Amino acid sequence: MEKSNKILEQIVKLLAQNEARISTNELTAEGDNLLDKAEREGDEASKKIQSSFDRIHDKLFTFNNMLIAAFLGLSKFPSDEPIFSLWAAILPIVNLIYLMLLEKWQMEIYRHASKRMQWNFTTDVQKYGQMINRQNLRSLLSIVTTFGLFVYLVVKILSY
Repeated sequence: MEKSNKILEQIVKLLAQNEARISTNELTAEGDNLLDKAEREGDEASKKIQSSFDRIHDKLFTFNNMLIAAFLGLSKFPSDEPIFSLWAAILPIVNLIYLMLLEKWQMEIYRHASKRMQWNFTTDVQKYGQMINRQNLRSLLSIVTTFGLFVYLVVKILSY
């Protein structure tokens, strides 16, 4: 009887250890699921941010093209004393070139991000963050320059 009690006690201990392992595995799996979910949400947020930048850049391209047309048109109108000199049309053209460079830099960020599985997580993650920060400043500069050209156009028209 005593021998069977000892065996039963050992079985109970083993079952308790097994239960502890199972609950630890469940907690670990739950934690892994939460980490995976957070990573997916982070990736999705990053994609949405990049998509927002793309939409902003597209709108700036369109608006800048309208500015080029306005500058060129007003360099010929009125024909006796145009509002702008033809050389003033270079300003929105230079801005257009900057917007094209902005798109090139954006593609470099995409290329870098596409190689995420090959990253050295100390240097490449830091490089990615720096690329994003620089792109934010460049995008802000493009917004400011395009808006500045628009203000210049309005001021020249109103002061004519």
